[in-house]
Amino acid sequence: MKKICLIICSVLIINNLFSQELNNEVLLTIDDKEITKEEFQRIYDKNKTNLSTGEVTSVDEYLDLFINFKLKVNEAEKLGFDTTWSFINEFEGYRKQLARPYLVDNMANDKVIKEAYERMQYEIRASHILIKLSYDALPEDTLAVYKKAIDIRRRVLKGEPFESVAKGSSDDPSVKNNGGDLGYFTVFQMIYPFENAVYNSEIGEITKPVRTRFGYHIVKVTDKRKARGQVKVAHIMLTVPRGTIPEVEKQKKQIINELYHRAKQGDDFFELAKEYSDDKGSARNGGELPWFGAGRMVEEFEKASFKLKAKGEISQPVRTGFGWHIIKRIDRKEIPSFEDVVAEITRKVGKDQRADVARKSLINKLKLEYNFIEEKENVPVKYDTIENVYILKQEYLMQGAGLNKTLFSFLDKIYLEKDFSKFVENKKNRKKLKPYNYKVLYEEFIENEILEVEETRLEEKYPDYKYLLKEYHDGMLLFEITDQKIWSKAVDDSVGIRNFYNGHKKSYMWNERWKGSIYFCSNEQIHNKVSKIVVKKSFGKKTTNQDLLKQFNTDEEVLKITTDIFEQGENEVIDDLVWDKKHININKQYVVHKGNKIAPEVKELNECKGLVISDYQDYLDNEWIKSLREKYNIIVNNSVLSSIK
Repeated sequence: MKKICLIICSVLIINNLFSQELNNEVLLTIDDKEITKEEFQRIYDKNKTNLSTGEVTSVDEYLDLFINFKLKVNEAEKLGFDTTWSFINEFEGYRKQLARPYLVDNMANDKVIKEAYERMQYEIRASHILIKLSYDALPEDTLAVYKKAIDIRRRVLKGEPFESVAKGSSDDPSVKNNGGDLGYFTVFQMIYPFENAVYNSEIGEITKPVRTRFGYHIVKVTDKRKARGQVKVAHIMLTVPRGTIPEVEKQKKQIINELYHRAKQGDDFFELAKEYSDDKGSARNGGELPWFGAGRMVEEFEKASFKLKAKGEISQPVRTGFGWHIIKRIDRKEIPSFEDVVAEITRKVGKDQRADVARKSLINKLKLEYNFIEEKENVPVKYDTIENVYILKQEYLMQGAGLNKTLFSFLDKIYLEKDFSKFVENKKNRKKLKPYNYKVLYEEFIENEILEVEETRLEEKYPDYKYLLKEYHDGMLLFEITDQKIWSKAVDDSVGIRNFYNGHKKSYMWNERWKGSIYFCSNEQIHNKVSKIVVKKSFGKKTTNQDLLKQFNTDEEVLKITTDIFEQGENEVIDDLVWDKKHININKQYVVHKGNKIAPEVKELNECKGLVISDYQDYLDNEWIKSLREKYNIIVNNSVLSSIK
């Protein structure tokens, strides 16, 4: 059995190596530059199908286009387009952007994405007590605040009402109004550590102190329910500020009730909102608000909005802290499927603290892969027990110190104390550093060095990345050289455009056209009167179109006139009247036309300049390709080519 397994494994390995060898076979050589079968195959497979027609370009036809593409890129490289500062800077930006998805642990990233979607299915209500603390606080300050948080939690666990403790202890300024109650919320609406604590707790549970960039939180989960999705509504709002006297309060309530009854009786909600709503931002759109879900609106407004069952349903007046509202439901949508929302979740994860989970997971894997070894005794940061801060060791503060001790090593590369010292100096030049940042800074230094090395190995490890980077590189060069040689050159070459036009005039012909006016009459009576006037030989001399408009459009617009030169297919009415194309559903009942056909003739340059420039660019491109094919030696390996067909 072991022998059979060994044979199978050997065959698989040989096949894999053989497959790689075949893919690395040279398909095309341009002078001394070799292009492999794999590179061509990837681009061909991606672009061979015309998305609009579904037609597939043959290998031979696509190879011809591919050779033209590579010739232009090769020429750009020969001319040094890839050595300019602007190219290098732009390409580096693209390289960093393309590398980003490869510099996280995909398994860990997928896990937090799926976690976010699972949390999206629920809305949680929680209350919290915040004890503020700077994210980079001194260790002694952190310990003091943590102890304070523990004491507060102990009071709640012993039975003191959470709301009372919150009002007396919380640094959240909203506590005086809400007693610490945050209402309902869902994924991505709270910072990640806080969200984790809430979603991992049971209803009624009091969490241990949770550290975020704001400080320590003691959290109580008060409810958990199925997510209700999102709703879209319009509203009419009458503001009632705090301290409003009872007479004004009564007046506002009376007005909102009147508006409610008018809306229920059929008055246009859109117009009512425009005229009466104090929310001027939404009033101009008929009171319409953006889609919202849990935690986006004040509780009373949110509750009333989700309570509406049908499109167009209007709520009774709703009182919130802002005033009185009438709400009209426009639409509602449930939580989308994972497939529909995964791209949006992925984008949000990339901007969230969740991204650190996948990044740190990758760094830990790379430490193992790279055989990362840290010299613990040489760690440049130490804890000062007197000042209670993390500081740099004394030798880092001395001028001229050697700083040649090894901090850590991986992949046979050694990182010395002076490497970290340079890193610190660069940071200092960009922002002020407090002494207690150095421990975090040293960890950042290690992570940066590991990720920078990994970034240099991406092309070797991931073929997809390598070829995508190559596509961006070649595409940028193609754009730059084509713009210089063809696009901008053609647009600026007025003499060349004129000469090209003179040599190809018959390619720019007007088809038979009709020049005249069309008279659209609102009824038979107007039609008869207009017809009698326009058929006269004197029309256009004594009486003009402007005279007709003044004559007939005294009280209302009963006559419309369109005057122009028309080609066939440009205007359906003219097509029917002049060329008898017999279009269906064209109302010609009260239409009069007067004019003449114009025989085919050559267009003036100003009438077809855009088309001439486009054709001139094609001409220049073809001539350029001919010259490049003569300049470079092109060899196609037909045996490799036949393996692609």
